[in-house]
Amino acid sequence: MFKFREGFWQKVAWGRPDSPQRPLCSMCHGALPEVPLMLWAEDGRAIQLCDTCTDEWIVGVAGSS
Repeated sequence: MFKFREGFWQKVAWGRPDSPQRPLCSMCHGALPEVPLMLWAEDGRAIQLCDTCTDEWIVGVAGSS
């Protein structure tokens, strides 16, 4: 499980479960790379992050040293 910087969950824009995937980052709304990081909530909502936002907002992996 990823660990995110404080404030991440208040800034990210979740897509609805029935919405088509958008070609924009869910954080900065910039263009996505060919293979973005994508995360889903249990109810089907999704986010996708560009490489810059992934590098900026993910600070580690829970449970790893």
